[in-house]
Amino acid sequence: MKQVPIAAKIRSARGSAQTRRLRAEGLVPAELYGHKETNQSIAVVEKDLNKILASSRGENIFFALNVDGQSGETLAIIKEIQYDKIKSSIIHADFHKVKMDEKIRIKVPIKIVNGDLAEGVKEGGTLQTFMRTLEVYCLPTQIPEAIQVDVAALKVGEAIHVSDLKLSGDVKPTQDGGSVIVSVAAQQAEEVKAEVAAVPGAAAAVPGAPAAEPEVITAKKKDEEPKAEKK
Repeated sequence: MKQVPIAAKIRSARGSAQTRRLRAEGLVPAELYGHKETNQSIAVVEKDLNKILASSRGENIFFALNVDGQSGETLAIIKEIQYDKIKSSIIHADFHKVKMDEKIRIKVPIKIVNGDLAEGVKEGGTLQTFMRTLEVYCLPTQIPEAIQVDVAALKVGEAIHVSDLKLSGDVKPTQDGGSVIVSVAAQQAEEVKAEVAAVPGAAAAVPGAPAAEPEVITAKKKDEEPKAEKK
């Protein structure tokens, strides 16, 4: 993980009026907590924070916080960011203190590899992704930048679960092993109908008549065999 320095200052006053004033000055109100220590109300420059987040490309970052009036840097990760739904600006951030010799829970991005080359996709199936991130429990030095999931061999009706992942070292997933990350689903009946209707000549021969639906053929069960007519 990257370690990026960022300046912060202590927030002495709280309340909605104070936070509005900080945001007007281009600052983001934030909280710094962890290790059973007293929470600190701080503020960071929004422009600096946005620049760091943009350069991360979705990867986790260690923030080396330089807090005014305190010696040394405080290593932390962002646990939560709140955005203004209209302006898309950052309105609040939570920083969690990190110690290199203590394990933490953190979400890591999942990257699907060979999606277009999946066997099931070649067979006409649809690739479905259910998880974009995976929470793991490990030491800060072991946090992977991303978890790659290769789906090249995935066939129609198959899925890759959390339990199928091969994580390195002592990295452990916190989610249930049965959780589905990605799967290949069979083509939907509606899609089949649309394709048939698009084929020249597939429409009804008589003008105004409804288009023919694709026939679904299944094996007959014994109790579905035609019965002999009574004489």
